[in-house]
Amino acid sequence: MHILMVLDHPFPPDVRVENEARSLVEAGFAVTVLAIAPDDRPPVETVEGVRVIRDRLPKTVRNKLRGLAGTLPLLSWYVARRIRKLHATYRFDALHLHDLYLFGGGLRAGRRLGLPVVGDLHENWVEALRHYAWSTRFPGNVVVNLRRWERLEKEWVQAVDRLVVVVEEAAERNVALGVPPERITVVPNTIKLDVFDRYEPEPDLIASLRSPLTLTYTGGFDVHRGLASAIEAMPAVLEQVPGARLVLVGDGRIRAELEALARRLGVASAVRFEGWQPQPRLKSYILGSDICLIPHLRTPHTDATIPHKLFHYMYFGRPVVAGDCRPLARILGETGAGLVYPAGDAAALARAVMTLAASPVQAAEMGRRGREAVLQTYHWDATVQGLVDLYAALARN
Repeated sequence: MHILMVLDHPFPPDVRVENEARSLVEAGFAVTVLAIAPDDRPPVETVEGVRVIRDRLPKTVRNKLRGLAGTLPLLSWYVARRIRKLHATYRFDALHLHDLYLFGGGLRAGRRLGLPVVGDLHENWVEALRHYAWSTRFPGNVVVNLRRWERLEKEWVQAVDRLVVVVEEAAERNVALGVPPERITVVPNTIKLDVFDRYEPEPDLIASLRSPLTLTYTGGFDVHRGLASAIEAMPAVLEQVPGARLVLVGDGRIRAELEALARRLGVASAVRFEGWQPQPRLKSYILGSDICLIPHLRTPHTDATIPHKLFHYMYFGRPVVAGDCRPLARILGETGAGLVYPAGDAAALARAVMTLAASPVQAAEMGRRGREAVLQTYHWDATVQGLVDLYAALARN
C-alpha cells in the first residue's frame, strides 16, 4: 500500500511526521511525503526509506497560502492539483493530510481519484487561530475568518475517511462535531526512546545551567503558552531561593514582550532566553534542570492537545509543573509525574515550584514515576500501533 503524506513544513525535520512515516515503512507500507515549504535541499530524495518530494515555495508564499486557506481556497486548489499530478507518476493508495488547513485539498483530490483520505489533526487549528500572534494582529486578523473556519472544520472532519488526533480529549471534541468514534484514532505525541537515547549529553552546557534551582521550558513562544506566568512567578521564587534561574528554550513572536516583562519585574538576570536549539540539545537542557515547566494557559486549544515536551521531561526524570489543561492534568494525575496549578495564576505556579524545591525527595519520586510511565506506556513504539492498524484496515478494504 502506497501512502502520500502532505504537510507544509520542511521535511525533515518534523518529529510527528517523521515518526509516523518511519513507523509505517517499518510496518511494510510505502510512504511518500510531499513537503510544501521553503527548502534548498534536492526536490526529490529518499530519507530513511521515505520518498520526499519538496515543493520549494518561498516562505512568504507558503504563509500566505496557509493564512488565506479559510477565506480563499487557493491552498486547497494547489494541494489537489499537486496530488493529482504526483498520482499520475507514483500511484497512491491513500492520502494522509497533516493539519486541518490541508484537508480541503486532500478531499478534493481523494474524491476525484477514488482514494481514502486520512486527516491528521496536530492541534485544534480553529482555536489556535484565536491565540496565534499572526492571526490576531493586522493584517492577519483581517484575513482570518473564524466563522468560516468553524464551518470548514466541521465539514472536513466529517468528510475524511479516518481522523487521527493527538489525545483522547481531542477525540471527544471531534465526536461532538459529528465524527463517528470508530473513525477516530488517537496517536499521541510520544517520543521514540532509541532516538533520544542516541543524543549525547553536553557536560559543559549542563554545567552552565546549574543554579540553586533551575526551571526550564522548551517550545514556542506565543500567548497561549503562558510564559508570562512563568516570568511573573520568578520574583516569588527568587525571594525563597536566591540565585534561582528560569531557562526558556525556544522562540516566537512574543519574545520581545517576554524580555521586556522580565526587565520590568527586575528578574532579567535570572531569565535566560536560549532561542531555538537543535533537538539533540534538548536532552542537555532538561538534564541541567531541577524542574520543567509547561505553563500553558487553559483554552479550548490547549484542552485538546498534548505537547511533546511533557514526555521529554518525564523520560529524563524531571518533575513537571504544568497549567491545569485537561490532558496535562489527566496524565500528570495518572502518573504522579508532577504538579498542576490553575493555569495563568503566577502565584500558584510559584507555590507549586516551591513545594517541589522544599521537598527534593518528592521531586525525585515524581521524576522517577514520570520516567517509568514513559518506559511502560508513553513511548512511540507503543502508541503508534493504532496508526498501523488504521492503514492495515484500509489495505484490507
